[in-house]
Amino acid sequence: MNIPPKGYYRQLLSEFPQVRIAFTHTPIVGCRTIDARPFIEVLDQSTDPYAKFYSNGLRNGNLVTIVENSVDRVYSNNGELYFTS
Repeated sequence: MNIPPKGYYRQLLSEFPQVRIAFTHTPIVGCRTIDARPFIEVLDQSTDPYAKFYSNGLRNGNLVTIVENSVDRVYSNNGELYFTS
């Protein structure tokens, strides 16, 4: 099976824009894992040829569903971030 283009899962999970799928062998900073079962169900119902790649990867542990950690009290202005401490 061919590997899908980078970020292709976003087309398959377009109703969940906050969810990302990542390889488990790559270090991930600033994110937390979430339960993959609801997304596996969505992928299993898809007829897209790459959906099986993602659902199998989530089942066997090669892939993981993640969301970015929220940061409280962050202010931004013209591309700059200001954190309060």
